[in-house]
Parts: sequence; structure tokens; C-alpha cells
Amino acid sequence: MPFTTGADNIRLYYEEAGRGTPIVFLHGFTLDHRMWTAQKEYFSKQYRVIVHDSRGHGKSDAPPTNYSRDTRVEDLRMTLDQLGIDRCHLVGLSMGGSTGILFALKYPERLRSLALVSTGAAGWNVGKKISKLDEVAKSKGKQAALEQWLEWSMQWYKGKEQFRAIAQLMEEIMRDHSGAIWADPLRGKYPRMTDLEHVHKIKVPTLIMAGELDRVFVPLAKELHKKIEGSRYIMYPGVGHMINLEIPERFNGELGEWVG
Repeated sequence: MPFTTGADNIRLYYEEAGRGTPIVFLHGFTLDHRMWTAQKEYFSKQYRVIVHDSRGHGKSDAPPTNYSRDTRVEDLRMTLDQLGIDRCHLVGLSMGGSTGILFALKYPERLRSLALVSTGAAGWNVGKKISKLDEVAKSKGKQAALEQWLEWSMQWYKGKEQFRAIAQLMEEIMRDHSGAIWADPLRGKYPRMTDLEHVHKIKVPTLIMAGELDRVFVPLAKELHKKIEGSRYIMYPGVGHMINLEIPERFNGELGEWVG
């Protein structure tokens, strides 16, 4: 299987397809490269597509510690170096978007463009659920935290027949997640920054995409659009967090126009 080497010598799984200008896709928390299957197929007709698993996710190694965003950024930089990619279009969803923000701040010369999809950001309040998960992990273990996270994540899809395949895919991916991040002894102790104080420094072309029903992250998307000069903002009515899965044809089309 194809792997690159990460910041502390761990193996990072990746897949690639197609030829041409590189597009790199970064997945969300507890997900992996499989969430981008439709995008890999669509974009590989014209581009070199890279999908990779963040540490502790998918087929990548799951070390006992070192799960900071800074480390994810260095993992990405090293992956690009090892794959011979000088500059790429970078697309990140949720956690992947947060990684993309810091990467754009640290290594703007490596990016042709940045697409932030249902993105998270350091310092943005996502509610009390994350802290509750940490409490569950401490009291009942990482598997219990994963089960709780899975229950919360699947709530959106319950009773929605049109999303059955999406729910099945996400549950399959999440159940394969290592849960190692919740056992990290440095969890909650890594240095933090507030992205909204720094994103005005991002000068690479930036696309921000949000689903109207993704209520935690829509306000963040609007704030990022205000602060990143020249950014483009697309709101999708009636759509939730997983835009690329819920409306793949429209997502692919508009992202394709953007990188083109």
C-alpha cells in the first residue's frame, strides 16, 4: 500500500489518481480518504488527485500522542515533498479545512488555491459536545467516546431515506477510526491560536463552501469570508455538513469551476 512518512516517522496512507495539476483533499474528523471517492473519480479525469488519511485515521498509523494541528500541517508538507508536489489546490472539509487554514498561513507558496468546505477553525466554539466526548473517553475509554460521537453524527441522517447510502458509508468509516486521539495524554494541552485573528493574512485564492443547515459552521464561514480578502463564498440551501456527499454533482461542478 502507498504511504508517505510523517513528522515523527509514522506512516501516512494515501491514494492518487490521474495526471496534471495536483489537487489534495483533506478529510474530516474520524473520517478518511473514502469520503472523497466521488471527487477522486471526477477530478482525476483532468487533475492529479491525492487523498490521504490523517494520522490516527483510516490506514495511517495511530501513534499514542502528537495529534496537534501543527503536526497535521507538517505531515501534509512532508507528504507533498515526498510526492514531488511543489504547489497544489488544497480542499479540506471540517477538520481538513482547519488544517488547510494553518497550512495556508505557514506555507502559502505551496498553494494554488484553498477550498474550505464546512470548515472548522482554531478558536471557534463548536459547542460542548467535544468536551463531553473527552470526559467520556477519560471515564469509559476511547471506544465509548467513539460510540457517542457516532451516535451524535448519525442523528442528522436518521429517517432520511435519501441519505441512507451516505449514513452507511460514514458509519463504516467512523467504526474503522482508531480513537487514538482521545487517548492522547496531551489532548487539550497543545498550543492554541484563534484563526479569525490571523486569516486576513491568507492571500491565496480561497473558496468557502457551507451548507445552510450546518448551523455551527455557517457563522464561521461568513466570518472567514469577511476576513479573507477576495474570497468566494457559496451557501447551499437545504444542505448539511457533508456537502460533497449530499450534493456531489453540484459540489464537483462548482469546485471544478473554481480550480479551473
